[in-house]
Amino acid sequence: MPLLRDLIHLPEHVSKSDFVMRLSEGVTKASDTVADYVVTEQLALCFDSALSLVKTAMQGGASQGTYLHGSFGSGKSHFMAVLHLLLGGDLSARAKPELAKTISKHDEWMRGKKFLLVPYHLIGADNIESAVLGGYVAHIAKLHPEASPPAVYPSQELLTNAASLREAMGDAAFFAKLNSASSPASGGGGTWGKLKSGWDAASYDAAAGQWPEHADHQRLVGDLVRTLLTSVSSAGRYVSIDNGLSAISKHAKSLGYDAVILFLDEMILWLASHAADINFLNREVPKVAKLVESGNSERPAPLVSFIARQRDLKELIGEMITGAANVNFTDILRFWQGRFGTINLEDRNLSAIAEKRLLRPKDEAARRLIDEAFAKSTQAREEMLAILLTKQGSKDDFRRLYPFSPALVETLVGVSSVLQRERTAIRIMLELLVQRRDNLELGELVAVGDLYDLIAEGDEAFSAEMKSYFEQAHKLYRTQLRPLLEEQHKIKFEEVAGLPWNDAKRKALRNDDRLIKTLLLSALAPEVESLRGLTPARLAALNHGSIQTPIPGQEGQIVLKKLRDWAGRVGQIKVQEGGGPAVISLQLSAVDIDAILERAESEDNDGSQLRLLSKALFDALEIDHKGELLEVHRFRWRGTDRTCEVRLANIRELGDDHLDNPTAEWKLLIDYPFDREGHTVHDDIAKLDDYRRRKHDQSRTLIWLPSFFSETSRRELGRLVKLEHVLSEHRFATFVTHLTDIQRAEARTIMENQRSALRSRLQHHLLAAYGLDNQVASGVLDPGQTIDPAEHFNSLRGDLNCRVPAGPTLAMALNQWLDQALASQFSAHPNFDDALNLTKGKVQKVLDVARRAAESPVGREEVE
Repeated sequence: MPLLRDLIHLPEHVSKSDFVMRLSEGVTKASDTVADYVVTEQLALCFDSALSLVKTAMQGGASQGTYLHGSFGSGKSHFMAVLHLLLGGDLSARAKPELAKTISKHDEWMRGKKFLLVPYHLIGADNIESAVLGGYVAHIAKLHPEASPPAVYPSQELLTNAASLREAMGDAAFFAKLNSASSPASGGGGTWGKLKSGWDAASYDAAAGQWPEHADHQRLVGDLVRTLLTSVSSAGRYVSIDNGLSAISKHAKSLGYDAVILFLDEMILWLASHAADINFLNREVPKVAKLVESGNSERPAPLVSFIARQRDLKELIGEMITGAANVNFTDILRFWQGRFGTINLEDRNLSAIAEKRLLRPKDEAARRLIDEAFAKSTQAREEMLAILLTKQGSKDDFRRLYPFSPALVETLVGVSSVLQRERTAIRIMLELLVQRRDNLELGELVAVGDLYDLIAEGDEAFSAEMKSYFEQAHKLYRTQLRPLLEEQHKIKFEEVAGLPWNDAKRKALRNDDRLIKTLLLSALAPEVESLRGLTPARLAALNHGSIQTPIPGQEGQIVLKKLRDWAGRVGQIKVQEGGGPAVISLQLSAVDIDAILERAESEDNDGSQLRLLSKALFDALEIDHKGELLEVHRFRWRGTDRTCEVRLANIRELGDDHLDNPTAEWKLLIDYPFDREGHTVHDDIAKLDDYRRRKHDQSRTLIWLPSFFSETSRRELGRLVKLEHVLSEHRFATFVTHLTDIQRAEARTIMENQRSALRSRLQHHLLAAYGLDNQVASGVLDPGQTIDPAEHFNSLRGDLNCRVPAGPTLAMALNQWLDQALASQFSAHPNFDDALNLTKGKVQKVLDVARRAAESPVGREEVE
């Protein structure tokens, strides 16, 4: 198959500026901004709503505000840049074909209007005043350097400072410096343009004595700030937000503007960055509503505010505030948000944007090849296709996004929504393509697991809580999950990097790594539909092509087997089974479980392992276990109750007295799946061979020999021993005295998850060791200590030739084996159903009838 790079326009590298739109740059590079912008039908409606809002403000003479709401990658900054250009009368923006209908609708009322368009960068601002008022002053200084600043600085303190400076400098030097900024304002015919001469002592004193609202007074304050008291601006000392917004409205009007358009691209992010400071939020959040409503309603040029929003502020920080403070903060938010409308930039626009900006075919022949590959790729089973499409996606969306799936994009948007990131969704998708530039073949889908590394690198979380989750995810991967994969595959990631892309070892490690990373993504963004209720089949589908099976539809079973294995090694992974498909989850926690278990290291010894193994074996055999190594198994055979003595022992250590059994009842000896160093499973076989030679196979004793556990399985057994000890009643608290209550709950949950997983794995290991699993997973048994199936089941009586039981469980296998033994012992026994209650009285009654029939001349006896 050809590489995708040969069919689409794909660069060799990705720069930091690719697909990153900053409002100021977008306006400066107008032609590029407009050319790159993809306008869908939904976005055209959004532009109509935005322009209608400005129209409402103009016609009603009242300020307006709205959110530009869109998820990560929805193009909020790009939208603002194009809106800025439209309001500024840019010809290239007005000529955009997809906006023709919108421009035509609004052209009449916009004609001749002059808008002051103010972009904002709030990060780092001390408060709303310094952000909004200071941002306006900075913008005006660039746009109209000849104009005096607006009256946004408190004049009384400022004039007092100026008086001290005047006295120190002397009038000549003082007024010379002050008049260096004294020039009439241009345009608008306002009062700032009336005073043509410079300042002198008389005009200065007169202006200083006027009310703060007087034009001469405000002009004097502005000139002082520009020349002699320049530190005032940087110090962030401004009038109240009410009066400040009124001042910038008047200032804009004096410069000839009809309205002031505020583009607040980072306001929600800025507020969210102070989530831990409830006093800051209670002080600053109410000021946002002043953009629309104010105690000082004198705004000759109405203000129209566009606030970009990725997530609701309450979602971002509301959970961090509790009690009465939460109630108060919720009321503040409700008041604020009730003053703003919402323009939604929908996620469904992303597929059209990606198609035109990222996945454009080189020619028609390339387009046909991609269409054919897509059609073939989507011939997958219905349930797999449904997972890749998500509830919101369509097959048309899938084709536009191909080789990405709607599920991948949904995951990208969902996980990225909790990050303060510079990169857009389109850029991350491009980075994925560039990373796979030399190996992504036509027909392949980009796996969801491949997102993790790109999403995780170089970005800060919105809140300290989310930052902690990301750090926990990285640490878990780095210290446990990645080493686990390297151990299982017997190769390091650094080593496979030097192998060919499709090398079997590299491919196997990469595919398991994708599954692990998808689990991490699900822990970071559990609300994402594609990652919610993660089943093995869903995990396989999200990484389509990573799991190869000879029979389609078996991918989920293979993934489940892997997950059971991983869950036994890493307690944060939970496999919840029972009733329906297994559900997989991963719990992130800062608690060091290994450190807790290290305190129980002394409990991991041969004796504890044997006790735990004995209990697990008797449970699996469904034999009532009283804590002894010898138990009596009671069962029914062909209508009668029977017993069998069952003993766990190391066969090679037993004397003849334990192997001998001259009674009519059968005895079963079960060996352990490990031994002391220096001994092998073949020592047990040799012991039986020696006994048979000497005793001539006369003992009614069955011997169940296991293959030996691998070192990995022994370590898991040891870890389970420690977990059982720590989690036992009354002991847990003594092991977690260094943890908080919340951390103790987390630790208990993680350890209980791992104990459950290890118990389940132990049952699977026992099936493998005792010869009942025909598909033993790699690493469960010691390759040098395994025996053939027939060697597991032994009899010390020569007339019994044991067959391998077909039972899928140890209990069923035991009963089938005992059936073989009793059938050999009592070969003429009628094959009564076990449900038959065959008492001695009933047998005597049948015997009497049989005797009479035998003695009868006709050879039969009538029975009613």
